[in-house]
Amino acid sequence: MVVYTKDENQKDNYKNNVLLDMYNDSGEILRIIDSNFIYQNLITRNENLDLYNAKPLIEDVESKNKLHSLKIPDTPKQKANDQGMNWNEYHNLDVIYAWMESLEYNYPSLCSVIPIGITIEGRTMKILKISNSDVQNEPVWIDAGIHGREWIAPAVNTFIANYIVLNFKSLPSCFTNKDWQVISYFGWGGRHSSTDPSSAFFRGREPFSEPESTAMKDILMNSGIKFKVYVTLHSFGQVIVFPFGYRDELCPDYMRLLQGATAMSKAIFRSTGNVYKVGISRDVMYGASGTSTDWSYGAAKIPYCYLIELRSKEHKFELPKEEIKENCKEVLHCIHALMDFVDKNPVDNENTNLSPVPTVNIWKEERSSMDIMVEGPKSTQVAELLYERSIPFAVAIGDVAPMLDREGVKPKHRKCGTGSKVPMDWKSYHRLGVIYEFMESLAAEWPTLCSVCTIGRSVEGRAIKMLKISNGRCNNEGVWMDAAIHPREWISTAVLTYVADQLVRTYDQQPDYITNKDWFIVPVVNPDGYEYTHTHDRMWRKNRARYGECYGVDLNRNFSYGWGERDEEGSSDDPANIFYRGPEPFSEPETAAIRQAICSAGTKFKVFLSFHSYGEVIIFPWGYTGDPCPHYVQMLEAGTAMAKAIQQASGHIYKVGSTKDLMYYASGTSTDWSYAVANIPYSYMVELRGKRHRFLLPKEEIVCTSIEVLCGVSKLMEYIEKFNKVTPAISVESCQSPSYTVKVPRTPSWVSARCHSCRSSRSCCKSSRSPSCSRSHSRQSCNAQKCDSAHSKCRSSPTKPCNFSG
Repeated sequence: MVVYTKDENQKDNYKNNVLLDMYNDSGEILRIIDSNFIYQNLITRNENLDLYNAKPLIEDVESKNKLHSLKIPDTPKQKANDQGMNWNEYHNLDVIYAWMESLEYNYPSLCSVIPIGITIEGRTMKILKISNSDVQNEPVWIDAGIHGREWIAPAVNTFIANYIVLNFKSLPSCFTNKDWQVISYFGWGGRHSSTDPSSAFFRGREPFSEPESTAMKDILMNSGIKFKVYVTLHSFGQVIVFPFGYRDELCPDYMRLLQGATAMSKAIFRSTGNVYKVGISRDVMYGASGTSTDWSYGAAKIPYCYLIELRSKEHKFELPKEEIKENCKEVLHCIHALMDFVDKNPVDNENTNLSPVPTVNIWKEERSSMDIMVEGPKSTQVAELLYERSIPFAVAIGDVAPMLDREGVKPKHRKCGTGSKVPMDWKSYHRLGVIYEFMESLAAEWPTLCSVCTIGRSVEGRAIKMLKISNGRCNNEGVWMDAAIHPREWISTAVLTYVADQLVRTYDQQPDYITNKDWFIVPVVNPDGYEYTHTHDRMWRKNRARYGECYGVDLNRNFSYGWGERDEEGSSDDPANIFYRGPEPFSEPETAAIRQAICSAGTKFKVFLSFHSYGEVIIFPWGYTGDPCPHYVQMLEAGTAMAKAIQQASGHIYKVGSTKDLMYYASGTSTDWSYAVANIPYSYMVELRGKRHRFLLPKEEIVCTSIEVLCGVSKLMEYIEKFNKVTPAISVESCQSPSYTVKVPRTPSWVSARCHSCRSSRSCCKSSRSPSCSRSHSRQSCNAQKCDSAHSKCRSSPTKPCNFSG
C-alpha cells in the first residue's frame, strides 16, 4: 500500500481527512512518500500502525509524473484522421474516441463504433466492434480503463485492436473467427469491496448502481450475444487471475482456466522474458468481491474470464511511456495464445436436452434458398443481419425444442455397445448398439440369407458394419444402400433398417426382380458422428476426424470424382466449414471403406442408393457440374418411377432431377463417384421427409416414411428389370469394367491430366490410346488396377498393376 498527499502545500486541509490511495494491497508494511506528514496524521488516527520502519518508495511524485510526458493533441476534425493516436505516449479520451471513429471510417466492413451508455458525468461510453460478419464467430470482450488511473491498460487495449484491424487478412483463424468487442475506457470508478464511500474500494449502494457497470451488464447479459471470452486489463501487478476472487472455493472450471492462463503467461515470457504469475485472485493478489471477472463467469456464463494485471512492479501506475509498446507487444502475444487455446479446447457443455449447439447451423441448401437453424438468443441478431443485407427470410419453425421432444429420444451419456438389451423397433430412433444388434439378430435368425461383416473402422475405431441379403445365386446383380453418411439424418438409418427387415421377413413372397439381387446394406456409414448426435450435438453433420483446430469432414464431399471442383461452391477446403471435403479424396476411413467394399465385392452392381434427409427429392449425377450425365433421361425416368410409387403409397411428392438442378453444386459426392468411377448405372441420393420438420422428423412418421421408400425401391427394381437389356449389367471388379464406359461432357479440371477411369496420373495408364489417354478409353485396357484416387505417385509399368494404396 502506498500513501500520498495531493499537494504538499495543502497539508493542513487533510489533517482530519487523510487521503489513502492503495496501489496494491499485499500485506506489506506501509511504504510512505511523505513520511513526516502522513506519519503525524496517521498516528493521530491509529497509534497501532507500524510505521517506524516505513521507507520512501518514490521520493517525488511530481517528478515521476514527468515520465509520462502526457500530451493531449486536438481532436481530429475528420473521422479519417487518426494522426493524433500513437503508442509512444498516453492519450486522453477524445483522442482514443477519434481513433476509434477513424477505424470505422477507413474499415467500414470490419469496424463499427457503438455507443453503449452514458457515464455518471455525462460522457458517452463507446465500444469498438471488429468483425468480418461471420455469424458463426465467437464473441470476445476485452475492456480497459475500469480504473481510470491505470493508463497503460487503455494503451494496450487500443494497440491490440489497431493491430487486429490493420492485419486482419493475414492473422491466424483464432483471431479472425472472433467478433471483438473492445472498450478502451470503461469506467472511472474503483473495485468493489467496501461500504465506505471514502474508500478506494467502495462498491456502491447496490450491484450495478453505476451506469458504467450497468452498460456492461446490458451487453454481456441481456444482448443475446453468447460471449466466449472475457478479458479485462488492469495494472500493475503482472499477474493473470481468474475466478473466483470472492471465495476460497475453486470454480468448477479451475483446471481449464488455469491451463489458459498458463498459456498466456508462457507467451509473455517467450516474448519479453517478463514473468506474469497465474492463479485465482486470492492466491496471487487478494480477496475481491463484486469483480467483473467473477460476475462474467458466474452470472453471464462466459467460459473464459481473465483479469490481466499489466506492468509494472517497479513503476506501479507510473509506467514510463517508453515501455508502452513493449508492454503492448507482450500482451498481444498473450491474447494470441489465449485465442489459440480457446479454439483448441472447446468447452464441452453436456447437452442433456440434445438441443443444437452451434449459433447458426446450415440444414439445407437449394438453388435459391437455404434453411438455417439459429440458436434462440441469437435469432434477433441474425434477423437484423439478414435485414441489413436485404436478404428475404421467413421463420419456418418457431421453436425447435418441442420437435426434439417429439423424436422421443432421451440422451444416454454412455457408450452403447452391441450388448444393449434395447429391442429394435420403428417406434423411436435408436443408438448404434441397438442397430448393430438388430443386424446380427437377422443374420442369426436367417443364416442362409443374411450375413454381417465389418467393412472398415471409423476415425474413432468404431466398426462400420454391412448387412448382406442374398440367396447365393452367382448371377445376382448388386444393390448398394447406405444411410447416415450425415449422422444428424436419423430418419435415413431408421428407414434403411426397416427396408432390410421387410426384405428378409417377406423374402419368400418377393418377386424375382427383388430376389435376383444381392443387397448390400450399411445403415450407419458414419458411426462416430451418429453416436455424437445422440450424446453431444444433435445437428452434427460431419465425421469426427480432427484437422488442426477443427473436427470433421463432410463425407459426402470426400469421394474422388469431381473432388474439389467448383472451389467453395461445391465443397470447402476450410476445416471449419460444414462442407469441408478433407485434405484429399478418400482421406477418411469411412469413405475408403465404401470404396473398398464395392470394388472388392466381385458383384455386378446395378443400383447405388444413398439415403439422406430432408427435402423429399430423388437426385442423381451430376453434382459437380450443371451438365447432364450421359444417361440423364434414363436416370430421370427411373427416378420418376420411384417418385410415382411413393406418391401412390403416401401422397407425398418427391421431386426428381440432378443434384445441381434440384439442390446445389456438390463436388465429391458418393453418387457422382458410384456412377462415374464404380460404373453403377442407377446411382441415386434419396432425400427423405420432411419439409416441415426438417431433420427432427417425429418418431410417429418413421413407419410411414419407411413404407413409402420401400414402395419406391421396389418400383425401381421393377423398372430396371424391364429395361435390363437397354443397360447391360456392370461388372465391377476392383472398379474396372470390361464393357462400360462413362463419357463425361465436361471433365473436372483436376482430372484433365489424369486417367479418367482409374483417376490416377496418366503416366500409370497404359491404355491402347496411350500416350494421350483419352477420357473415353475402355477401363479394361488400363493397368492401374484398384486405383481410383486422384494421386500423382502412381508409376506402374504396363505389366504391373498400380500398387499405390490411395
